[in-house]
Amino acid sequence: MSKQLEKQNTRQPLILAPQLPLAWTVSWLVMTSVAHTLGRPLATGDDVQESVLLLSAVVILANIYNLVILYQRPTVNQLRDNWAILAYALVLSCSTVLAWGQPRAILLPDKLAGWQSVFLLLNCGQAGLGIYLWQRWPWTTPAGDRDRLSLWLMPVALLVTAIIFPPVLAPFGGAARLVVLANAVALGVLLYCQWRNRDRLLAPVPARLSAGYQMILGCQLAAGLFCLVLGVPLLVWRWNGEPTGAVGACVAVSILIAALTTGVLAALQRYQLQYQCGLARKHQLRYRCLGALLLATALVSCCLLMI
Repeated sequence: MSKQLEKQNTRQPLILAPQLPLAWTVSWLVMTSVAHTLGRPLATGDDVQESVLLLSAVVILANIYNLVILYQRPTVNQLRDNWAILAYALVLSCSTVLAWGQPRAILLPDKLAGWQSVFLLLNCGQAGLGIYLWQRWPWTTPAGDRDRLSLWLMPVALLVTAIIFPPVLAPFGGAARLVVLANAVALGVLLYCQWRNRDRLLAPVPARLSAGYQMILGCQLAAGLFCLVLGVPLLVWRWNGEPTGAVGACVAVSILIAALTTGVLAALQRYQLQYQCGLARKHQLRYRCLGALLLATALVSCCLLMI
């Protein structure tokens, strides 16, 4: 019996699985806004739709795996946790039915309206329940999480990005000054959160020895820098009613990358792994610079492809 309990303890829920639908929805909304701004709408044909459905099937399986692990958790069932798991399953079922019922409108949205907003709220609920259940996991220690990135940063940042940022990228004359002010406040809050969590970004966790972890960290830091350097002129231009062009596209992608990489880093910090493949014991700064360079190259390539 003790061996079976120990075996169950080694099986951990997937931290990012409940947040993947939210990440996909917000990413598609932002990239659609960027593509419309540059005059190159994204393809939404049958091939793209089938590929997205296949990816969604993988995400659904990952969340079902989470439900199985959570149901078999090695502690005495508590009523509140059981209700949370039931709500997690219900939200997953509703979002799956909605997405597979009309995949082109829900999984490939061009704006937030009607059922797209409902799907976004379902994704937020699923991400929140997944984080709550992870924090209620028996062997997690709240004291240990104080020195690490919060798991709530990614879903909150993605929700704010989906609601506030796409309107500011609307064509010339489409962004009111109230929208510009809201984006300025949101961008300031996001940058402040990144600055306040700078020590947690560099937390001494086992994953820091991984080259991949250091490259993701470099991408995150560079994305925050690009948001600051390019975000201010973008907001000034939109305040004056001028088009954004490639600068708006770079800011949008940078904000999205900053939110996504924060969630990935927060998840990696909670796994007691050193990722033996690709160690970075002596050259951590070098790998961070490489990650920042990759992000800069990706931004330039994205703009060149869409212009």
